[in-house]
Amino acid sequence: MRQRAEKLLLGINDGDLYISGVAVTEFLTGVPEDRQKEVQKMLQEQYFYLAPAYEEAVFAGRLRREWLARGCTLALSDVTNAALAISRKLALVTRNVSHYPFSKLAIIEW
Repeated sequence: MRQRAEKLLLGINDGDLYISGVAVTEFLTGVPEDRQKEVQKMLQEQYFYLAPAYEEAVFAGRLRREWLARGCTLALSDVTNAALAISRKLALVTRNVSHYPFSKLAIIEW
């Protein structure tokens, strides 16, 4: 699966690739302890790190509140990643398309 993901990422973007703090946290949670340093190094070398600015955090809160009002509970991590991507005009690469019901979000499914 890693080779497939790397091929996809290189194929969709011949420039910069970004990863959010939320994505780093989620990703590293599933990495065994004996591979943590190796994977952390790979993430630092291949991606630019994104953290939400205050306005993006506010935007994420608004998105989450709007969808809660519609009866849809979205994870904090998903609305944060969506807010980052929408506000910075980046495509979000995910296998979990159903987690991102936002019309202004560009999604690349893999």
